[in-house]
Amino acid sequence: MSNPNDIEERFRQLEREMNMKSSEPPLKRAEPEKSSQNSSPFGVDGINMDTAKSGLGSLISWINSLTGATKVIAIAVVGIITFTILNILFKAVMAAISLGIMALVVFVLYKVFFQPSSSTESKP
Repeated sequence: MSNPNDIEERFRQLEREMNMKSSEPPLKRAEPEKSSQNSSPFGVDGINMDTAKSGLGSLISWINSLTGATKVIAIAVVGIITFTILNILFKAVMAAISLGIMALVVFVLYKVFFQPSSSTESKP
C-alpha cells in the first residue's frame, strides 16, 4: 500500500500548485481585431458570420457530448426552435409581399377612379 507520508506530500504539492494558479491573473481571451476589409456586410452590432458559425459549432459540440435520450430530445428541441424561427421569417416575408401587392392595387384604383383625366377637362 501507499505510504501515508507520500500521499500527504503529494497533497501538499497539489495544494501549492493550486495556490500558485489562483494567485496568477486569469487569462483573457484575445478578441479579433476589427478591420474594415474583413467586415461582413451582414454584420449587425459586431455579430457576423464568424460568430454565428462559432455559435453553431459550440451547439453541435454540446449536442454531440450528450448521450442517449438526452441527445434525441436536444435534437428535437433544436429542430422545433429552428423550424419555428424559419416559419416566422417566412410569414414576415409573405406579409411584406402581400402588403406590396395591396399597395399596388390601391395605387392603380386611385389612378383609375380618383385622379382627374386630361380628356374630361374643359378647354377655354
